[in-house]
Amino acid sequence: MGINKPDVRFVVHHSLSKSMETYYQESGRAGRDGLPSECVLFFRPADAPRQSSMVFYENSGLKNLYDIVRYCQSKRECRRSAFFRHFAEPLQECNGMCDNCAFSNEVEELDVSSHAKLIVSMLKDIQENDQRVTMLQLVEKLKVKQKNLGPDLKKDELEQLVIKLVLDHVLKEEFQHTAYATNAYVTAGPLAKQVLQGNKIIKVEMSTRQSRTSSSMKSSKRERSTGLDDKLDELRKELASIHGGIFPHSVLSTQQISTLSGQKPKSIEELEKIIGKLKTEKYGSRILEEIANYESDPQKDADGSKETKGNTVKKLKTKKALVVLESSEDET
Repeated sequence: MGINKPDVRFVVHHSLSKSMETYYQESGRAGRDGLPSECVLFFRPADAPRQSSMVFYENSGLKNLYDIVRYCQSKRECRRSAFFRHFAEPLQECNGMCDNCAFSNEVEELDVSSHAKLIVSMLKDIQENDQRVTMLQLVEKLKVKQKNLGPDLKKDELEQLVIKLVLDHVLKEEFQHTAYATNAYVTAGPLAKQVLQGNKIIKVEMSTRQSRTSSSMKSSKRERSTGLDDKLDELRKELASIHGGIFPHSVLSTQQISTLSGQKPKSIEELEKIIGKLKTEKYGSRILEEIANYESDPQKDADGSKETKGNTVKKLKTKKALVVLESSEDET
């Protein structure tokens, strides 16, 4: 797009880039003035075959695409370190600024080797019958047949698993042209036999953030009546103004505010696990002070109502008045 403004604060990718190089260049348009900025990439595993059907004919097209897909699928590797590793540069961490570093403690590895064996077996049966299957079609079949394999994976988790198997060369993509499009199909890859024989363990990174976020959101709904969310929202606006007029969201995201309201950290260590090291170093003392002030506020009553800056928040119960209409006898 040719954008070279130094004060771009926010970059959104609504679709998957074709390579790490492309994404690095586009995301680097934010924050060229050195102030905090954000780049958001919307991704789901189903985006991979959609892009692969468009780049497979390019030189190194699939390899480049799989690199950026691997970057998106990772839930633990520091985003900044991933770029340095890709470009063979000395590693530098982001100090808690990326989503993975901020929430790395909310990721667990799940052994899905039994699911992987089922996938390979299904694909071999499909190939023997001279049939083809896309990733989405395969996932629909897996949803029905995975019941006796242990933990039932959700649709997006099954998609994540299939893409991981493609990236790990257990599966591979094949492409077929039609009059209207190029379709990407999934088939058994060079390492499929190792999975069937049990010689290769397959694990996927599953985020517990979603369930925790749901709990935090439920908790935050209860906390909203006490005003802590509002206090933290006001604080991030104040801090954003002090630090060069950046977006308040760059100081604390709405999700982080919900988590802070639910957990109410009391130490730097606890806070760092929620918002990361860099934000804790810059804003930690003020955030902890705000939470402590809220916790010790004597005006907070038992049912959670609270006086804030002279404005009393009360639950009012109104009683409907009974209206009686009388009509005269000679009125028709």
